[in-house]
Amino acid sequence: MSSYYYINALQKHHFIITPEELRLVLQSCHHVSSNGVARTYTESDPDEFFRTYEKLYEKMRNGDRLIWQQDHQIAAFSTGITKHPENCRYEAAQRRSLPNFLEPCVMIDTFCFFLYRDSLSVSFSPTQFPENVMGLCLFFPKTVEYTQENEKHGLGIVSCEALDDYDTYQHILSEIKSITKPLKLQIGEKTHRSKVRISRQAKAELANAYFITSHKAQLL
Repeated sequence: MSSYYYINALQKHHFIITPEELRLVLQSCHHVSSNGVARTYTESDPDEFFRTYEKLYEKMRNGDRLIWQQDHQIAAFSTGITKHPENCRYEAAQRRSLPNFLEPCVMIDTFCFFLYRDSLSVSFSPTQFPENVMGLCLFFPKTVEYTQENEKHGLGIVSCEALDDYDTYQHILSEIKSITKPLKLQIGEKTHRSKVRISRQAKAELANAYFITSHKAQLL
């Protein structure tokens, strides 16, 4: 994302909410790409992200099994979230512009469940198990190490609290927590108490999601 720094570690929070709830949680935020973009690019249209999530959510609600070859665009997608777009700069390359952010922003992408050694894991990639995609993951650096100086920071390690979008991250996380509770899943005789959070509405609507029905699970 940047030639100035690299991220030492991330703090992650997995959550499942409805498309309407997602729009409310992210209202007033700017969306940015962490990939190569057209040279005229400044920021992304938030509706592109929301429409993609709506398509994913509808598939989950209907119990459809996602297949990577045909569903990759809704199984694995992401967006950068910021209230400081001035930090999200892009430098012209040969044909496109590449991100060279002064600071990292908040990121959101998809996550999937996987039963691994009788434990409920969220560590596997949606590219591996698209059929098990169940929601979104919010993440932000714990610490960042600057290997080149820029106008924001000198060389060395910077804690998350010193980054401009730390308040953005804290606000989004607070909004998510205000409408969600930790998810419990009953699979067979075992109750899995996860760190994934789910809203009441999403819990009511996603009882037939493919991961749930294929494992004969119950949302508790």
